[in-house]
Formats: sequence, C-alpha cells, structure tokens
Amino acid sequence: MNETTRDERLNADRTPKPCTYKAFLLDPAYMQYQTRSKNSKGYSAAEDHYNLMTKERILGLGDAIREIAAEQSFCFLWVTAATLPFGIQLLERFGYRYVNYYFWAKPRFTLGNTFRNAGELMLLGVRGKGTKFAFRSQPNWGLYPLQDHSHKPEELHLMIERVVGEGPYLELFARRPSPTRGDWDVWGDEIPADEPSLISLKKWGYPVPGDPTEAAEDATQETPLDTPTEAVAQESK
Repeated sequence: MNETTRDERLNADRTPKPCTYKAFLLDPAYMQYQTRSKNSKGYSAAEDHYNLMTKERILGLGDAIREIAAEQSFCFLWVTAATLPFGIQLLERFGYRYVNYYFWAKPRFTLGNTFRNAGELMLLGVRGKGTKFAFRSQPNWGLYPLQDHSHKPEELHLMIERVVGEGPYLELFARRPSPTRGDWDVWGDEIPADEPSLISLKKWGYPVPGDPTEAAEDATQETPLDTPTEAVAQESK
C-alpha cells in the first residue's frame, strides 16, 4: 500500500509537502527542441504545439524538486539528441546523479543531420544512498508506436511504477492525467483546473492556468460570515 494519500501529502492549496515524491517523470518544453524552421516541409515545430521554456527557466525547477523529492527517489528525464548534455546538467540541478538511460525505439526514421533518429532517450537519475529498483529485470529499451506530437508511450508510466515500487510519483510538464491507476500527481499548463491530481508549484514561481493555489485563495475569500455580529444575526433568522 502507498504510504500517503493525496490529502496527506499536499497542503490545502495542493502544494506538495517536503520529501514527498519517490519518482519524477519530466518531458521538458526545451527551447532547443526546434532544429529546423517551422516552415520546413514536413516538419512541425514544437512551439506550434506547446509553450517552450528557456534553459534558465527549466533549471529553476530544481528548487521545487529538491524540496519535494523523497530522500531516496528517482528522476526519469526525457531528452533529445540536441538536449542530452543539458539533460545531464538538469539531473544534477534537480539533485540526482545520472546512472543509466532508457531508449524508446520508434517504428520509423525521423529527423537527424547525422544519424536519422529512430528513437528517444529517457535519462535515469538516482537520489540517496542505497536507492534501488524494486524490479531488477527491466530492460532499458522498448518499441512503441508514434502518436501525436511529443506524445510519449503510456506504457512508460507502468514501467516506472514497476521499477520504483510504491509511490507517490509526480509527472511534470504533463499534458494529460496519468494513463494508469497508479499514485500519480501531475503538473502542466494543459491540465484542466478541475483535475484532482493537478498540483501547484506557484510557491516556487511556476503557476499554471487554473492553478489550484488560486482556487484555494478564492475559497478562503468566499467566507460568508466575517464578524461575530453577522454570525449571530444569521443564526436568528
């Protein structure tokens, strides 16, 4: 069983409490992802699909991740061929040491100025002494079909649950709720405001549309009885 429920690990405004998450999954909106002009034939630029972030802005998430990560935890970080060196830097900024990678093999060739890219890498970072996989027979690659732009395989959530063991887990830059019934929270600017698994990073300077913090603030301001006199008058009606 999981050690905490969502109500126990989050504050009233859905800001995570310290040392909460056993694993992070990130597919950052790298500014460097765009390698060709969006007007190039047959190419769809990343900025046509979602908002991009500078290196400095992505690195800034390290303050939040270091605070809300469990002492023994994992970080699964998607990178492109162009952002691989930066990915190693990101892991270190987030408080993790690089130990391995996972390769998503795609069933067709895509872009590439040297090798024609036929897959994507997900770096694995580890935090804490003695942090080990719960499942030790997981290969570091898988063949999965392509979907819409930047849509990563749903099977990867299941794989993370299997190798990490008990959650909770947090997906950052999520574009949809978790496809599994696992103990996932999510953060991203495409998640509906009424999604229960959406958490807030506004405390660290990373609000999203419909941020749960704003909803909590609105609820506080809607208290109908402001003074003891008004309360007595209300009870007498």
